[in-house]
Amino acid sequence: MHKIDVSLDNNSYSILVKQGIFQSTANHISKMGNYNKIFIISQKSIIDICKPDFLSSENILYIAENETGKTFNEANSIIKILIEKGCNKDSLIIGLGGGVVTDFAGFVASIYMRGVDHILIPTSLLAMIDASIGGKTALNTSNSKNTIGTIKQPRAVYIDPLLLKTLPVKEIINGFSEMLKYGLINDRNLFDLLIENRKNIIDVSDIDLMESIIIKCCENKSHIIEQDQFDLNERLKLNFGHTIGHAIEAHYNYQSISHGEAVYYGMIAASYISNQKGYLSDEDFNHICNQIHLIPKYELKNVNDENIFHYIKYDKKNIRNKLQFILLNSIGGAFIDDCVTSTEIQESIRYILK
Repeated sequence: MHKIDVSLDNNSYSILVKQGIFQSTANHISKMGNYNKIFIISQKSIIDICKPDFLSSENILYIAENETGKTFNEANSIIKILIEKGCNKDSLIIGLGGGVVTDFAGFVASIYMRGVDHILIPTSLLAMIDASIGGKTALNTSNSKNTIGTIKQPRAVYIDPLLLKTLPVKEIINGFSEMLKYGLINDRNLFDLLIENRKNIIDVSDIDLMESIIIKCCENKSHIIEQDQFDLNERLKLNFGHTIGHAIEAHYNYQSISHGEAVYYGMIAASYISNQKGYLSDEDFNHICNQIHLIPKYELKNVNDENIFHYIKYDKKNIRNKLQFILLNSIGGAFIDDCVTSTEIQESIRYILK
């Protein structure tokens, strides 16, 4: 078992990565404390596949599938059930699922009785390397993704790479985007490793390789979180590709295109701006675009730059009327730029729509 300690003073916790750890969840929880009641928040499709046998089915609470589950209405419904079932400060909430579930479960745990303990068991690649780490919780509004949220660190994160075998290829491609993001913003060696092994990763043909890369990604994100727990500066770099990516998701009402697919386009757009402003070399820019173009993804259609740009104004990274845009000066080097103009953003959107 590989253990990654996320050192955040009183909010510190560990990420445990091991093939088969899901089957020993009850044992790990018993070592954390004596909880009077334990609840799982998940989705029916996930429970049907994972079949957690360490908890009574009456304590499994379901939210809607996909991004439609991340709403105030869903949160209100789950909180009512928790009250009815006697959840209190001595209880534990488990978020079992992909990024939607981990975002949602963390949010409920952060506001219920002003905070109850929670752990996360991510079941998707994206959740394993990104959504479950760092304590960000979130709900969506009709205009924007993750606009409502808190920061509450979990007690622990349990990652079982074997759960990836239950996923369709589309979900692995979804998570692969966040892997590439870590390489692009912070780790050139990781980026090269991902490009070299792209097919094996997407096919999940080498689970040991997948486990080692998951660990590298978790270490990358944990290091950034330790420097900036509350998203004030360094952590903003994790939003590379997400400003335009989130706008694309919103345009399609979080339906046709996955988060990862939208982020691929967002990373190309951000790289384009970086290149046009003279920060990123033509060689690196072309290499990034060529590699992302090789990845199968949803084709943007029936959309123009104004359709997507409309949603940028709702982006939560707007500070003092300036958008904190993440750009690259090299593969493996990101920085925050608050001088990206509306014209530059719209031009980059037109570029990805060509």
